[in-house]
Amino acid sequence: MLFDLIREYNYPTPYAASPLLPFILLAMAGQKHSPKTTTNIKEEYDYIVVGSGSAGSVVASRLSERNCVSILLLEAGKSPPRLSDLPVINHYLIKTDLDWNFYTTPQVYAGRGLINQTLSLSAGKAIGGTSIINGLQSARGNRKDYNDWAAQGAIGWSYEEVLPYFKKLENNTDPEFVKNGYHGTDGPVTMSKPMYDSELKFAVIEAAKQMGYDFLDSNGPKQKGFYDLQATIRNGQRCSAAKAYLVPNDYKENLDIVENAFVKKVIIEDGQARGVEFDFTGSSWKVMARKEVILSAGTINSAKLLMLSGIGPKEELQKHNISVVADLPVGRNLQEHFGSMLNFELSDKIEPFSQKLRKESNILEYLNLKTGILTSVYGVTNIAFLNTLDAKDPNDLPEFELYFGEGAPEIVKYKLMISKQYHKAIYGPYVDKPFYWCLAQVLHPKSRGYVTLRSNDPYDPPIVNPNYFSHPYDLDIIVAGMKKCKEIGTSDPLVKIGSKLFSSIFPGCEDFVGDDDKYFRCMAKSILITSSHPVGTVKMGDPKDPSTVLDPRLRVKSIRNLRVVDASVMPKSPSGNTHVPTMMIGEKASDMIKESIHCDSDNKLRI
Repeated sequence: MLFDLIREYNYPTPYAASPLLPFILLAMAGQKHSPKTTTNIKEEYDYIVVGSGSAGSVVASRLSERNCVSILLLEAGKSPPRLSDLPVINHYLIKTDLDWNFYTTPQVYAGRGLINQTLSLSAGKAIGGTSIINGLQSARGNRKDYNDWAAQGAIGWSYEEVLPYFKKLENNTDPEFVKNGYHGTDGPVTMSKPMYDSELKFAVIEAAKQMGYDFLDSNGPKQKGFYDLQATIRNGQRCSAAKAYLVPNDYKENLDIVENAFVKKVIIEDGQARGVEFDFTGSSWKVMARKEVILSAGTINSAKLLMLSGIGPKEELQKHNISVVADLPVGRNLQEHFGSMLNFELSDKIEPFSQKLRKESNILEYLNLKTGILTSVYGVTNIAFLNTLDAKDPNDLPEFELYFGEGAPEIVKYKLMISKQYHKAIYGPYVDKPFYWCLAQVLHPKSRGYVTLRSNDPYDPPIVNPNYFSHPYDLDIIVAGMKKCKEIGTSDPLVKIGSKLFSSIFPGCEDFVGDDDKYFRCMAKSILITSSHPVGTVKMGDPKDPSTVLDPRLRVKSIRNLRVVDASVMPKSPSGNTHVPTMMIGEKASDMIKESIHCDSDNKLRI
């Protein structure tokens, strides 16, 4: 217990120096947040799953339901600290050892207000993957997203075909959501509304209703409008993919979960995946797969591993002296949700968010009731899925997503890569004052980037270039969203709580003050914010389409016994956060794989 406590103190959370930390940990002890792992590894398994995140946890768990097959789940990270179960602190865990800490290349079209014009892309490196450090929002996207996937050649992935899997994974605890028929109640992933209501939340709701917007369940029959936010929260604690899928199955003898196992490549012989090479306990290991190798390492790492294994663009592999096994467009088609935000000051009567986090009475509320600010998804109070059309226009496909959240200056300073000059100019006058932000994020970015290798050394981070704003559409949509932020932030319900745009001017944008269109464009191109929702680098679809890497059953083209199951397979970004869609992909892929598993017990059941 002493060692665990020391580890918890070492993470840069608001509670690291709190005398109440041991009591917070004790209050969360009733939910087991990580599965037991093993160091005893066999030479051979039926299935090897690489990555224990939002998809890998699902696949390993579901395959273990068939007792006649064996599964090895390899994770490069370790079991996360107990504090990761607190919904409110996810931003404080970014850029720690729970994060792969990816960085983009210097951006050509944006980012002059960022350090080296570079953004950090968080991706979870722990048992549970990104579901340990993400923002917890439950958002599936729009039915048109999935119908577009199917229309582009991803046969079997239409909305009607994926909806059962969204419902299958859910244990939705809010009756007002369940009653519309679009939700499940028996799945492993608990979804509920955060038990925290701020002054900001109610003001935004009132403003939205006055403007004619629907206040709805965006995962139900309609998406456009203001979402009565649900999150992957179970009784006041994070419900990660590991907690939902792996913890209930870690006792099974046919499932071995190994942490701190760094996979270096897939072993491919005669056009077939035979196993994987990985480093573990200071040694290099080879383990063979009798049936399949399944990569669930994430949009960036799955692409990297394929290329290290000889699957990728021929010219890129040859550049790094990697033998070409299959010339496929791995790493291309990278797309990502990103945006820019407006900041608003609040009335001095409202306590700053960073103070609320540390306030003893708020901590005690959590200890006693599992409610309050510690259950919030880092201050995000409202989400809206909107488009540039009128509020009552029947077109239900949103173009941008708005997030409203209470702000903390330490997160802005240390996590967003903002340069000292810009940070001082923008936030300097508002130190220790209450404020909130409205982030406008493009949902269907047309900018496309890539992931490629830096070298043939598996420990070298890959080159990641999202090419933000390489297509003008993205800037147009983000600016439209920023204008909507201003409209809401200056409405009467918000003004009543002291809402007022920051008066500080973005450096380099002085000449555009007074012209919202030009000024917001300048702002967005100065400081943009990633939602860390990368997708698309191992695209699925029609096998005859030269832009695809996988067929619709997620099998790597021209390579036997190798699949990819994670967000990298998405042909296009969904109209929402990517965590829940990635778990859906894991559920559907598991059923596809299980179709080929025939146990002796199946025959006995037929008799």
